[in-house]
Amino acid sequence: MTTAEHGTTSKYGAGCRCEQCRKANAAYIRAYRERRAAVEPVPPWQRTTNLRWMDHAACRDEPTRIFFANNARRPYSTTTRKAIEICERCDVRLDCLEYALELPAPWHGIFGGLDVGQRLEIYKTRHNRRPT
Repeated sequence: MTTAEHGTTSKYGAGCRCEQCRKANAAYIRAYRERRAAVEPVPPWQRTTNLRWMDHAACRDEPTRIFFANNARRPYSTTTRKAIEICERCDVRLDCLEYALELPAPWHGIFGGLDVGQRLEIYKTRHNRRPT
């Protein structure tokens, strides 16, 4: 096998294939795999069996679409604000939030008065990583 010169790309455009770059890429991949192996795994998702709190939720008689309008990505939209107002007067808000944080990714909607980005920050603080 002939050694490629630095800066030449493969016929598939996969970047430089010189010996120096190949060694650097291999070292980077090894270090990346070691870092990933050192991360403590998040326990597998298990749905809670106690969902009685849902009977006392303020949103019980509200249309579901309010809490999932536009995937709740627009925090200042009328429907998102209405959903958060309903959550703010709810007695089981913390139970709802804990339930939402247990859900597997991807997350959608308003739960516990928080949107996806806010819940993601809580998750990252608790587990020191993004949900997988």
